[in-house]
Amino acid sequence: MLASFELLYESEKGTYFSIIGKYWGLNSMTNAAGNMQFANQHKIGSNVTADLAPGWRIRNAGSVFHEITPNLKIGTLFNNRAITNFAGNQSYGDAPLYWRNPGRSVFFNLAMTVP
Repeated sequence: MLASFELLYESEKGTYFSIIGKYWGLNSMTNAAGNMQFANQHKIGSNVTADLAPGWRIRNAGSVFHEITPNLKIGTLFNNRAITNFAGNQSYGDAPLYWRNPGRSVFFNLAMTVP
């Protein structure tokens, strides 16, 4: 099961933000027929991730720039590093491999528009 949510806000004064999230239910448990697929493996539990992006649009900045927009983007807001999927087995030893959430990331962007 997969569910997602999003909340967007933008003020007339220039501030804005968005928060986007995803919920994954139990994963890699059954095949298309509903039978257990990885019966001898660990179950991959459900998890939630969210990304936040606040920013501010400065219009008519009074210089050579028409608009200045600083923006912060925070990926995986709650630093969720859960296992998200089964990635196969090693070619030597047959040990299982898994995909994980990458953890939190923070980016700052600054956009400037010249008329």
